[in-house]
Amino acid sequence: MFEIVEHPTEIISISPDDTIHAAAVKMFTNKVGCLVVKNEDGTLAGIVTERDIVGHMVNSSDHDMTTVEGIMTTQVISCSPDTPATQIRRLMTTNKIRHLPVTDNEVVVGMVSTRDIMAQQLLEDRAAAQEVAMLSTCLKSIDLNEVAGIVTTEVPKLFHAEKCVLYFQKDVSARKDSSLLSYNNCCCPEDFLPNQKALPQSSDESEFHCDKVPATCREYGAQSPRLFIPLTISLLKEASSRKAEPLCGYLCMCGLAPSIAANTEPTSHKAKLTRKILNSHLTNAKLYQQAMLTSLTDALTGVGSRKLLEDRLQAECARAKRYKSDFSVAIIDLDNFKHINDVLGHAAGDDALRELAACMKNCKRAPDIIARYGGDEFVFLMPETKAKDALVLLERLRKSVSEIKVAKDLPMTVSCGIAQSLPDHSGTAGEVIRRADLALYEAKSAGKNCVKLWEETMSKLLNVSDIENEKIKKLQRRVAGLSEQSEKMFIQSIWGLVQALEAKDAYAKWHSENVMYYAVGIARAMKIPPMQVEVIRRAAMIHDIGKIGIPDAILTKPDSLTPRERSVIEQHPVIAVRILQKMSFLEREVAIIRHHHEKWNGQGYPDGLANASIPLGARILAVADTFDALTSDRSYHNSRSVDEAMGIVADSSGYDFDPEVVKAFVSWVENVRSRFDNDDRFTPSELLDSQKRLDRNSMAPFLAESAAATSVS
Repeated sequence: MFEIVEHPTEIISISPDDTIHAAAVKMFTNKVGCLVVKNEDGTLAGIVTERDIVGHMVNSSDHDMTTVEGIMTTQVISCSPDTPATQIRRLMTTNKIRHLPVTDNEVVVGMVSTRDIMAQQLLEDRAAAQEVAMLSTCLKSIDLNEVAGIVTTEVPKLFHAEKCVLYFQKDVSARKDSSLLSYNNCCCPEDFLPNQKALPQSSDESEFHCDKVPATCREYGAQSPRLFIPLTISLLKEASSRKAEPLCGYLCMCGLAPSIAANTEPTSHKAKLTRKILNSHLTNAKLYQQAMLTSLTDALTGVGSRKLLEDRLQAECARAKRYKSDFSVAIIDLDNFKHINDVLGHAAGDDALRELAACMKNCKRAPDIIARYGGDEFVFLMPETKAKDALVLLERLRKSVSEIKVAKDLPMTVSCGIAQSLPDHSGTAGEVIRRADLALYEAKSAGKNCVKLWEETMSKLLNVSDIENEKIKKLQRRVAGLSEQSEKMFIQSIWGLVQALEAKDAYAKWHSENVMYYAVGIARAMKIPPMQVEVIRRAAMIHDIGKIGIPDAILTKPDSLTPRERSVIEQHPVIAVRILQKMSFLEREVAIIRHHHEKWNGQGYPDGLANASIPLGARILAVADTFDALTSDRSYHNSRSVDEAMGIVADSSGYDFDPEVVKAFVSWVENVRSRFDNDDRFTPSELLDSQKRLDRNSMAPFLAESAAATSVS
């Protein structure tokens, strides 16, 4: 029964023979908008509303003598005491009425108004929200299977359902077929469950409820009514795709309590809230599962990661010690990998690693573990395997790999080193790996493309007395000195090329040197460590080296650039990377140079990076580069004052530039300005001179040497 209030109130009624005036007085006195009109025997004769009375008073002047019988509604729509609230709402909405009498054997026992309906709906919605909120507290686990079990245990309690099943389709992005399935008293076979996806899966709450149970379900004991809730799980985006397709599934419950099934609107509302909670918690658990899988899987080759290897190797050592069993470890190294990268490119090198990983997967046995150990090294962990048996397996792998062609005349080969756990099982995981590494070194020394077993004699190479450490250290110092000298000479040569390039353009003279001083000033204002400041200094010096590949007609064009010419100019950071990428000691500088035209809002080039994904040095360089361009004469604009340029840079803070970098830049300029008397006429030259004086001692020798390099070039 639909209960209007906790304690029923007296029904306000009136006789058909009473006047309209009497009806109006009774409505006003009792503060109601509708009166029940009863016959002498107490049966329902009709109802009269405020609207009936007002309508009569507007259209007629005879108010005192007109009776209620003349204006009342006799064709009254009523309901019984056991009518569900959902049906009452539907009756009032369909017939556009605000009051509905409740009758029992034609005797009025109650009255329902739209206000009562709204209050009841508010209570139902609040109760549903509280129940579903309790569900959320149960779903605290981040294990996907555990969350699925909680769902099929707790959600049926909300709807008083007897049977329940949670099903999600197979994840096609997984490395093996995977589906999420959890039963609670449901006996439907798994093969039938995917067919349920043909049922309504709209987010519209009117489609949550479904009374019919499929014939197949009835065969396995399902009972009407049923509730079907479609669900989705969001996935992490794969590196090879632009977006991740979500997993689609559903929660199906049957045998709902009659009271739940009868009130379809509150049930649908509760189902809608439940769907949001389940989607959120299932997605969180799935994302955690994916993240764990990613941490244990090498992204390039699909084999295990180093973390997986360390975990499994530790576990295998403990198991072998406990059960006195043997296991073997092999380290596999791809021969001539550097040559493949240098001759065919890094993409070909990646393909070669993937090919090798696929070949190893085909050769492995079910309990074996394959993991990527380093750049071109893999580890084969073989439980319950002696070294001589591992040798047979690795020889088979080596022969299979030799049949793979990296290029037309370049076969792929591998070298392998194998070590077995110690006979007394006292060795640690690190010890087993060390011995396998020694065996691999022996295989490499033997000419590559072979498999070697660890032997006791190999460990003699590690005796301290066999190695002349002092000679090694002396040679290390000499090599380090030569390396530092060669790096310095290379930078000087590049600096000379940059200056020669800028000398061709009257507008760009000293641009790179100015940007270098500005960038260093900003970096120091941000209290960046000295080593990192030097990286930024070197990047600023050569940041425009890529313009050497841009035609002079475009570089020195006095008019506006066409879109095609603009796209050519925007290639200069990429060209710079191509020039410098072989210089491994410039790795950090190359990253700054590539991205010094990226913008804070992601609208820059060449990669459209945004915010903190742009290297800090590149963000500093962007401000320094722009400031110098603004304060220098260009073919397309005259030089601006320091204040004008600072205003433009400040206006672009948070849009083109990092706000923290802009803040440091303004602070640095104002600090330098405060040392000059002519504050109003502060010029870029004075700003540069102050920075040059600060750097004179550290940069003088370098600038002298670079000047000589410039004259040579």
